[in-house]
Amino acid sequence: MRATGAPDDALSGPRRLHRLLIAAALVAALWGLRTGLPQGVGLHFLGAAGLYLLFGAPRALLGLALAAPLAALLGGTPLGEVPWSWLADGALPVTVVWAIHRAILRAAPVNPFFYVFGVAFAGAGLSMIASLALHGATGARVEPFVALGLMMGFGEAFLTGMLVTILVVYRSDWVATFDDARWLAPRA
Repeated sequence: MRATGAPDDALSGPRRLHRLLIAAALVAALWGLRTGLPQGVGLHFLGAAGLYLLFGAPRALLGLALAAPLAALLGGTPLGEVPWSWLADGALPVTVVWAIHRAILRAAPVNPFFYVFGVAFAGAGLSMIASLALHGATGARVEPFVALGLMMGFGEAFLTGMLVTILVVYRSDWVATFDDARWLAPRA
């Protein structure tokens, strides 16, 4: 898939495995930095969209499966909530970004701005909103904090979009979901 000749497998070498482990640790740290709001609602950045964009869906889910218990050990969530945390703050956001990525690959013109703004920026923001909606659907009182969640969604989108843009420019081989041949092909 990569035009640079690099293997498509995100775990094909020890350096890529190290990057996944470091990214999982950073996501666990993000999950540990949560706002303590009244009524038991805690909001935090997800990082799941970034993991998907950097490593692809299977490796992102693996990285999030490592991040969830690590975040619990660091005090971010109770140990009993690790599976729920992985599902609501990891698997669902990865699924949302994956679906947006597939839709843009099918329908959008071949232009790298669609990848950066559509997949990285909008995908990350919508993944935060989906996670908040899932928390709300399970009975957590999130109504008073929807505006805060939307602001966090913008922050998630901005951070993910900025990180992915920088990596696409300087280290595109680190971004598994960015195909140089598709997005940077010369136009006739």
